[in-house]
Amino acid sequence: MSQPEPATPTGTSSGLDRREFCACALAVAAAAAAVSCGGGGGGYSNPAPPPPPPPPSPVTTSETKTSMLGQPSGTVRDYTTTASGACPLILGAAQGYYLVRDSAGIYAFNASCLHQGGRLNTTQTGFGCPCHGSQYDLNGTVTVGPAPVGSVLQHYQVSESTPGGVLVIDPSKPVSATTRLT
Repeated sequence: MSQPEPATPTGTSSGLDRREFCACALAVAAAAAAVSCGGGGGGYSNPAPPPPPPPPSPVTTSETKTSMLGQPSGTVRDYTTTASGACPLILGAAQGYYLVRDSAGIYAFNASCLHQGGRLNTTQTGFGCPCHGSQYDLNGTVTVGPAPVGSVLQHYQVSESTPGGVLVIDPSKPVSATTRLT
């Protein structure tokens, strides 16, 4: 025997049908979840993000401005990490820097591949990543992928530690890929 429907006063509706009730209940639940997850007042709030890592320390080279400018264009000095093996690596891990002399002056850039962070090696025409084969020219521009072709490795400020002193690469001071110490 089935239960009779509750009586409603004449001329009024019982409110929402089952489908409308479920839709409203889901909407209320979604709104409550947004509020409790930091989307509005009260309840749970997201924890503060971790502080940013400290900027990388400057790298003191063994080269002077005079000695580098006395070298032919295309001279490369390696200040990469000494960790064994270039692959596989943690994406974003610092791989060190290359100090380069070209016809316009002296510059330095990051030695981490733009594809997945492998440590770049010098080649006869520039730099290459042994992990997946990306190639870079002497200015750090990708010439062959899988790193995005045309992208450029981050360049950093190069300065003298003292007038006539050794050169210092400062990775906390990014510069344009055309910036040179002369």
